[in-house]
Amino acid sequence: MQDGLGIVITIRPARASDQGALYDIVLKTGLSGADASHLYNDPKMLGHIYTAPYVALVPALAFVAEREGRVVGYVCGVAHTRAFEALQEAAWWPALRNQYACPKEASRTEWTADQIRAAWIHHPTPTPAYVAGPFPAHLHMNLSPEVRGAGLGRRLFETWCAAAKLRGVHAMHIGANPANAGGIAFWARMGFERLGTPAGEEPSSAAWMGRSSAL
Repeated sequence: MQDGLGIVITIRPARASDQGALYDIVLKTGLSGADASHLYNDPKMLGHIYTAPYVALVPALAFVAEREGRVVGYVCGVAHTRAFEALQEAAWWPALRNQYACPKEASRTEWTADQIRAAWIHHPTPTPAYVAGPFPAHLHMNLSPEVRGAGLGRRLFETWCAAAKLRGVHAMHIGANPANAGGIAFWARMGFERLGTPAGEEPSSAAWMGRSSAL
């Protein structure tokens, strides 16, 4: 496909060598689609959670968009959220827990953005059962600002769905920041619907959305 300037954008499987670019993109889009660089002392904190483990542990469901030799977007995800959470516990979080100290609970109200993510690394919150049960697969996607609005997000999503379908995916979910109106609108266009919190469940800080078909 081509962007608005007629420059060709290709979509290909993610490689380990793409990790640096993905760390950068997730940081530059980490504030409801805007740049979150000013919030973090460690620029890798978001990527440790939202991109790097997917490329490292489930590379078959990670793809990047490349423009003139530069990665400008990505989509990554898993076919089974609960299995992935277990895999992270065994093969991803331990090394990071050695690298980052868990902040003290007593000072929670004063935690920095880095400390909030470090706390997640030590104590990741499982996806709610009412989300992961009926919609077991999940994915993340982000695009650099200069390539938004040209249909690349849809192309990345369709690429991911085709690969996911081969792995038996029949339903999927995403978790968005409720303040990210543009992101929520995009996922709605992709066929996702907002999931209400069942009675008796703790309200979530995420806006959960589900889709019951991989294509």
